[in-house]
Amino acid sequence: MNIKTYVVTSGSMKPLYPVGSVIYVKNIDPNTIKKNDIITFYKNGSVATHQVYEIDRQNQEFKTQGINNKDENGNIIHDAEPVKFSSLIGKPVFCIPYLGYIVSLIKEPPGIYIVIIITILMLFINYILEKRYPNEK
Repeated sequence: MNIKTYVVTSGSMKPLYPVGSVIYVKNIDPNTIKKNDIITFYKNGSVATHQVYEIDRQNQEFKTQGINNKDENGNIIHDAEPVKFSSLIGKPVFCIPYLGYIVSLIKEPPGIYIVIIITILMLFINYILEKRYPNEK
């Protein structure tokens, strides 16, 4: 299906994608992207998701903006550098708000240890209950 998941780490696309959301991004041909589409792309060694406000097909670049990046007058600030077609990952197709906090927690210590301890504890409690009440099911 060519779908990858990413965790939203900035508020540049709020309220569409709140910080901590998990977005599912489908691989897509850059030539199918249209103005106002939301795209996910590589930017300075990390991953970003922004809206396309202009497309330069000759130079194969998207001009993007975070819909929540605004100046003091409330105008959306455009990203400083265009996104090359080759940096495109795809288009978000689905979002689960705030699930990213849980995903991030269990990917690294101490979250991994907490999940392991809870799992062991649940298995231990299940074992004790089966020993204490063997005929009840």
